Amino acid sequence: MPAPTETQIVEAVQAKLGSDTVKESDLARLLATLELENDWTDVSVRKFRSVLVHYELLKSDMSGGVGGSSSTLSGVPTNGGGSLGGGGGGKKKKSKTNQGVPKSFIDSSVSFPPGVRGEYFDSVKGKGLIATRSFASGELLFTEEAYIATPPPEALDQVIAGELCAQCFLPISSAPVPLAVKSCSKCKYRFCTSNCHRTAMATHHTLLCTGNAKAKELMELISTHKWQSLHSVARSLARLLSTLTYSSLKRVGEEAELASTYGDFETVYSRLSSFATVSELERRSRNPGWSTEKSSFEPLLSQAHSALRSALDPYTSPPPPSINIHLLDQHNRKSSLKDLFDTPTFLKLLGRSNINMEKFGGLYLLHSFLNHSCSPNVQIRHVPERGILSSMKIAALALRPIKEGEELLISYIDPSTRLGRRQLVLYRDYCFGPCTCSRCKQELDAVGLMYDPSKHGVKGFLDSVAKKTATDTDADAAKTAQPGADASLEEELRASLGF
Repeated sequence: MPAPTETQIVEAVQAKLGSDTVKESDLARLLATLELENDWTDVSVRKFRSVLVHYELLKSDMSGGVGGSSSTLSGVPTNGGGSLGGGGGGKKKKSKTNQGVPKSFIDSSVSFPPGVRGEYFDSVKGKGLIATRSFASGELLFTEEAYIATPPPEALDQVIAGELCAQCFLPISSAPVPLAVKSCSKCKYRFCTSNCHRTAMATHHTLLCTGNAKAKELMELISTHKWQSLHSVARSLARLLSTLTYSSLKRVGEEAELASTYGDFETVYSRLSSFATVSELERRSRNPGWSTEKSSFEPLLSQAHSALRSALDPYTSPPPPSINIHLLDQHNRKSSLKDLFDTPTFLKLLGRSNINMEKFGGLYLLHSFLNHSCSPNVQIRHVPERGILSSMKIAALALRPIKEGEELLISYIDPSTRLGRRQLVLYRDYCFGPCTCSRCKQELDAVGLMYDPSKHGVKGFLDSVAKKTATDTDADAAKTAQPGADASLEEELRASLGF
């Protein structure tokens, strides 16, 4: 959608907030949310504020002004942040509208561990994590469990068969108390502890159980195609909609207890929306093989969308079991939900999962802040539990000494990959580029290239990089590459598109 008119802006704000006015400190966050929901472009915070002031929809407060560069205010939006920003200057501002750059914001409910804070940089690089004290090489920065846990594709069959826990994906045989293993009465899913069982039932399994006829087609589609990004979308929406099932619980006080532990509707909605988001069509259009794959994939995409709506859309007839329809009309929830299942939003949700998932498939609130550098200072490791590496719990460790005030950076890709390949994968899979981290600047200079956004289009510059590095065999990278690292075109397409 092109830039909205003033009337469209006012109507969107009123639909979102009802009779409430907007606080100054919430201004940028609200704009980011409306941009995502309405496909707006070319709306600056200044213009948005001007419209709200004119129509008397803005209320001043004492919590600080609208954030700009280097603002640390929660809720400041970013058009490229989360796990997508170019670390260490890895991305520069474009001169125009930043179309195709993922959008996100800092959710105010996210807490940061000691020694780390979140920061907003600019409209392209977005948000990131900053060290508030020095860290020694090898020191632990933080640990984190997945906010949305999705089984790795290679483990899905074992989860379905009940061999792996359907929540933490550890072997059932490793359960600390075998007698405490829980089984679903409607399917073969099992849970290794009472806590895993409780978490699964409160966040996804009540709605996505294969014993539920409405969810059967969706879960079979995920299983057949090992479609992890679709599974992540399903579990994300199920977590949100599961908040509408709490009131159906019989035990006194359990509704409030679950809302406190797993979040109420508004908290979950805000946290999911804060992940960097871009349409999956934008990702796919950057893939050189997309024209080949497009005709065969689009029917599957349509089938997946239909199955997702059947399983989870509360406005289908009959609605999914356990959802309290009366809760949809509270606090403008209906306006938040009504567009969640349309095609543009479905494509955004797929794109969000694909660009934010950690390598095993989890979506993490803190991990999603970490920006990229080809010379990272942080590495992510999976934490052992019961003597087995957990696929859904990570630890961030300092790769080298980190100074106070330094940005925390990871590498999204194998750092041994040569320059041209790194630039292509970052542009194609993570929707940013060119990367101009310190290492890339040095290597670009070595081949006589320097990126100037006022002179170069991104795609044209990346084509120049590809031509300059086409004959670079990068023997060192080849030695460190793992066997089978150069996948066939079909395998690479499937991996990059979320299968």
